[in-house]
Amino acid sequence: GLYLPQPLFSGWPGASEIVIGLTALALPQIPMTIGNAVVAQTDLTREYFGPDLSKRCTPRALAISMGLMNIMTGFLGGMPLCHGAGGLAAHYRFGARTAGSNLIIGAIFLAVATMFGDMAIGIFKLLPFSILGALLCFAGVQLAMMIMDVKERLDLFVVIVMLGVSLATNLAVGFGIGIVVAYLFKYTKLKALHL
Repeated sequence: GLYLPQPLFSGWPGASEIVIGLTALALPQIPMTIGNAVVAQTDLTREYFGPDLSKRCTPRALAISMGLMNIMTGFLGGMPLCHGAGGLAAHYRFGARTAGSNLIIGAIFLAVATMFGDMAIGIFKLLPFSILGALLCFAGVQLAMMIMDVKERLDLFVVIVMLGVSLATNLAVGFGIGIVVAYLFKYTKLKALHL
């Protein structure tokens, strides 16, 4: 058959559903989205494609495109989406260098969804988890190698503090502590210059 998206197939969310969605899902996701899908994505795009080709990939442009994309998919019953540095690293490493690769994978996903509907999840579950795990590890290693771009000792210290705090608590706390430590170093550097 042909399975087309059904806008708001569960109806409009109630007030309690909106509160739960914002507090339990959206709020904890903000640090991850800013770090991975905005800051890291912008930096990785510049690294891979240079300043000329990546000039349109700004944090503002990424945030706007994700916001519009999520509003549209929410009305169509889709899952929340974001740009991800891990996806970019994996795609780039395996040869995807143009927008055509996104069009191809998007067309495949649309075709599977419209032809199989809810059964599409079962089709994707046929992929062995070991292959997906290997791809995930590979993307993680690619992103971890970006630490070689950190040249200053103080910046490296901030990265290590963020890593340690994130591993001990969670990404949101690590993100917040990293921002505070980075600004403390910046403030002390500026203060030292004025003395």
